Amino acid sequence: MDEYNTAIEAYLERWRELQKNRTEASFFSSLRATAMAWKVTDLTEFNDRFMVLRDLSDQVHMGWINERWLATFHLKGLPLVDNIQVVKLMQRRPGSSDAVGLDHLDYLITAPEDAKAVLQAEPNLQWSEEKNGERCKWLSIWFAGTEAKLRRDTVLEICADELMDIDKVLKQAV
Repeated sequence: MDEYNTAIEAYLERWRELQKNRTEASFFSSLRATAMAWKVTDLTEFNDRFMVLRDLSDQVHMGWINERWLATFHLKGLPLVDNIQVVKLMQRRPGSSDAVGLDHLDYLITAPEDAKAVLQAEPNLQWSEEKNGERCKWLSIWFAGTEAKLRRDTVLEICADELMDIDKVLKQAV
């Protein structure tokens, strides 16, 4: 947990630095992180970290997405820095040379179009609209070698939706 907390603290320092130079600083400072994403090199490291995080969690979801494993953990009683209670553990995609470690934080937004308008109006801000399938969409802010994902839903909602999709298929087969 110390490794995760140290990485989050370093990330939040860079995030606060980004906020200082924004015209809509109140928008950025009002955002609260809902999840931390940690990227690993291979299945061996994924499994090692999975076992540790599993024992610290009361809910776990795994999915095979884009040819790699992703696991989402809800930590029981021991949140990370900034009260982050959800950890996303991700293998690197096959053939990728992405950096490993803290990949990004998720931030919840209630009005994506309003958030998009704020980002568009900000000078010298690198951002993009991203998606993974039809349901999973977010706005990415790229800064200081890292990323913030602004999402209208939490990763837990996406996990629940994925399970409900399987539930529908099973019920149709009956």
